[in-house]
Amino acid sequence: MKIIDLALKDLLRSLRSMFLVGMSLLAPLLITALIFFAFGGLGSDEGSSDLPSVTVGIVNLDQPATGAAVAIGDSLYGMFTDPSVSSWITTVKYVDETTARAALDKQEVGALVIVPENFSAAILSGKAGQPIRLLQDPTLTISPMVIQNMITSFLDGITGGGVAIQVVMESQSARGLTLDASGITNLISRYQAWYTAFQRALFHDPQQAALNVRTPAAEASSESSGMQIFSMVMAGQMIFFAFYTGAYAMMSILTEQEEGTLARLFTTPTDRTQILAGKFLAVLLAVLIQGVVLLIAGRLAFNSYWGQPISMLMALLAQVVGATGLGVLLMSLVKTSKQAGPILGGGLSAVGMLSGLFTVAVPNMPVFMDTLALFTPQGWALRAWRLAINGSSASELLVPLAANLAIGLVMFAIGAALFRRRFA
Repeated sequence: MKIIDLALKDLLRSLRSMFLVGMSLLAPLLITALIFFAFGGLGSDEGSSDLPSVTVGIVNLDQPATGAAVAIGDSLYGMFTDPSVSSWITTVKYVDETTARAALDKQEVGALVIVPENFSAAILSGKAGQPIRLLQDPTLTISPMVIQNMITSFLDGITGGGVAIQVVMESQSARGLTLDASGITNLISRYQAWYTAFQRALFHDPQQAALNVRTPAAEASSESSGMQIFSMVMAGQMIFFAFYTGAYAMMSILTEQEEGTLARLFTTPTDRTQILAGKFLAVLLAVLIQGVVLLIAGRLAFNSYWGQPISMLMALLAQVVGATGLGVLLMSLVKTSKQAGPILGGGLSAVGMLSGLFTVAVPNMPVFMDTLALFTPQGWALRAWRLAINGSSASELLVPLAANLAIGLVMFAIGAALFRRRFA
């Protein structure tokens, strides 16, 4: 009971320190919040469109070509009214060009698409005809450009359809066969159905696109959602300040030594081993409370995802043991609180950078950095959180947990032995 009483006494003393509370709780939340809002709330609105909304006016004067069930103009209109683009495209249909141009002049629409008469017949027959015209509000830039690309890709597909039909007809002719009107109609209908589905996949569901071009950063974000990436940013800050808390909480023993209260405490009947054990337990409890508070705050404030409950607890345990062990070891190596300043400020920051705590969202980091991180308890704690956040099972966290338990306990044992020798 004396060990617990001493631990609670030291813990309350740490919690009364506004500096420690600010560094262990407010600092990681503030830094995370700055990153969160700098990237527009990364992961908070998953699935929403990043394109600026625009209203598109369409004048469709086209009619179905002979043998075709649907006009090309109708298919183009269907592409812009598909529910999957309703988050950023609003489509308004006009019966004539004059009314539509007036709406564009009044900025009621941001872009105007005009499909001329007999467009389908001209395209499918291979004859030159009136082209589709795209007019836009000169004050807009991105949205009209995307709309132009959509139309261009759509027309490329239609042209390809004409080529496909011509190839089929020539192939049939070479075999002495003739493709009758019903066969042409069936071929056109099948092609239009296929290409409509292809356009939907290309523009509305990139994961199903036939050609999916990505930068390495985009590929990384596809493997791990925006929510997971931001949760890793929060985890990196949480780990860094957990190790800071472990060292700072342990520094109380140096402060008491300088103030003379530790010497008076050693004159009491309480065994010195119990006194040191109580102080060690206070450090562990401080780091544990900090971790629990940050996990809850991250979930409530930033909607951070911490993985399955068991995996989350294992990652938290790895973090707490590693931070406690390193804190005890570091403070056992210094003699005064003034000497502890450079270790807290420079030493832990340098180790944090080597452990990758500040670059968790940076893609394609050099392989040697990941290897270097495994020589630090922070690096193993980060690996545990990465596995947990990515949805790994508890069995997959056994290695980083065991590594941090081993490192933390060894550091704790060495630090405790040095403290006992100092106060023997």
